[in-house]
Amino acid sequence: MKLKLKLSLLLCAGVVFLYTACKKSSTTPSDPTLTPNAVAGQVAVNISQSLFGGLGAFDVSEGLGGPTSLAVHTKGKILNDLNNPFCGLTVDTTLKYSSAVNGGTASLSGTISFTFTCTNDKLSGYSTNDNVNISLTDPQLSFAYKVGENLVLTALNPADDNSNLSLKGSLTSNGSYQYNTGTKRSGTEIFDYTLSSIIIDPVASDVVSGSATFNTSGTGPKGVWNYQGTITFLGNHLATVVINGKTYNVNLETGVVS
Repeated sequence: MKLKLKLSLLLCAGVVFLYTACKKSSTTPSDPTLTPNAVAGQVAVNISQSLFGGLGAFDVSEGLGGPTSLAVHTKGKILNDLNNPFCGLTVDTTLKYSSAVNGGTASLSGTISFTFTCTNDKLSGYSTNDNVNISLTDPQLSFAYKVGENLVLTALNPADDNSNLSLKGSLTSNGSYQYNTGTKRSGTEIFDYTLSSIIIDPVASDVVSGSATFNTSGTGPKGVWNYQGTITFLGNHLATVVINGKTYNVNLETGVVS
């Protein structure tokens, strides 16, 4: 069985961004300690990418149509086309993909599972339990990334295809990198989120309300940090992040802290 490549490409896109950021840090003479102000921006951008197609196995901006890329095929025959999912259907599949990226190679593997629910015979939501491994490598740098999602997505108005969505559950991303030249240093980064019934406008690709707690840490040339806190979504792609009792106003798209 195989998946349409749209899903794989979305997963790789966000990691290419992080991979580039690591390469820019390869000449750092010492490991910088990142301040809460800097980490607040990273926390905001990471969760936004996870929800809207950069780092996760689905794209909330596509609403309940997010998993439609998961058409399962075997020997050229479609076994189940999720453009018309059945109520109560569960799709559990193994993912494997590789490609050339920026003069190196990228690979993706893992498992992705969706279970669909209905209200009055109308698709009204799904739960997903995904574990995906991503790796990128070139002569300068090797990068490995693990993404885990355990989420429940529900339409507030199943009769409206553009309905706002309620999302709860957990998101985890765990990365490690290794420089293959120079000092050959290595590093890690972890972002864990627990979502509290956040509300999403899929048309605007915006989190309009709700909150999440997070734990994040990192080591190595890219930076050193270890913080816990909360993020409260305000709408208009803005949020407040609280770390050590101090509040930071953050743009979810750019990570700029004001």
